[in-house]
Amino acid sequence: MVHDLETNDQPITIDSGGLSIEGMLHLPKGSTEKAPGIVICHPHPRYGGDMHNNVVLGLTKRLTRDGFAVLRFNFRGVGGSEGMFDWGGGETDDADAALETLSLHDEVDGSRIGIAGYSFGAAVAIQSATDSTMAHAVAAIACPAPQFRAFSGMELLQPKLFVLGDHDHNFPVDQFRFLCRRFADPRQSEVVSGADHFFRGSEALLGEMTSEFFTTWLKR
Repeated sequence: MVHDLETNDQPITIDSGGLSIEGMLHLPKGSTEKAPGIVICHPHPRYGGDMHNNVVLGLTKRLTRDGFAVLRFNFRGVGGSEGMFDWGGGETDDADAALETLSLHDEVDGSRIGIAGYSFGAAVAIQSATDSTMAHAVAAIACPAPQFRAFSGMELLQPKLFVLGDHDHNFPVDQFRFLCRRFADPRQSEVVSGADHFFRGSEALLGEMTSEFFTTWLKR
């Protein structure tokens, strides 16, 4: 697990349809201008996923180091967040609420907001970007194959980054690459060599890929 996030950290409460959702806002140090912002969605709560996940923290560390404000949060029913698991529907509402909360923060540039997610959180991030205009770019890491297949037939106009480990246990790389081509441009797909679905040991590389992607689209 990645620790030692060098940021100005602020616990934050998100209102998601009347539910209190707990989050942590990380603001880059030394910034004199409003920062672009990224919301990060964690993996499946039923399998222990929360905002302290290794991939979530790895992304947070690199993004804040590179000048982004990052909001990670616990979906409904996880940690200190109210509510119950909702199989993706309510969790998408939580992500939408997190995007709105981040965009309205005094130190964040609401016109430069992106969303990222890992595993279950990747599916939520894509759905949120599909439903809403708040996210101007989306990064999806190890989105589960069934959801990714469904999304590939939908209209998603924002810039997209898709990442998969070449040893992912339930998503063959050839299928991943084929489905990526079904998404509209601009899109970018990356396969991490030697990584399985959990990306242990690859957190820094994921952070680098994701930061470079968001820098391209949100720091122009």
